[in-house]
Amino acid sequence: MWWFKRLPARDGFPEGFRVQRIGVAGAKALAGLAPAEIASYFREHPGVARDLLMECSDKRYTPSTVISEERDGFTVGWFSRSPITKKYGRTCVRRFSNLADAATDYLLFSRGKGRWSEPGGSN
Repeated sequence: MWWFKRLPARDGFPEGFRVQRIGVAGAKALAGLAPAEIASYFREHPGVARDLLMECSDKRYTPSTVISEERDGFTVGWFSRSPITKKYGRTCVRRFSNLADAATDYLLFSRGKGRWSEPGGSN
């Protein structure tokens, strides 16, 4: 399937990364924008960012990108099964203090366009 195209390994991406499907129409339309514009959009339209969070919670396949809400913020990463240990887990995890930055990273990461760092953060 076209959305599972493998990309060469890059910084911040796991080995065997595949471009992921995004079903949230409002977020799909942003994929061609510059990362700073995407983050700005999510700050102005938090409902679209929340829709991405909800869509991810309904995923039933691996490997896949994940975004989740934690006690102290949000995390974005890659969920897959280790070929060595045969256990499922997250890799390439980044932490964010707010949903707009996490959603930006999730969208860019899912589409294979790079990773986002929270301005002033240490991602």
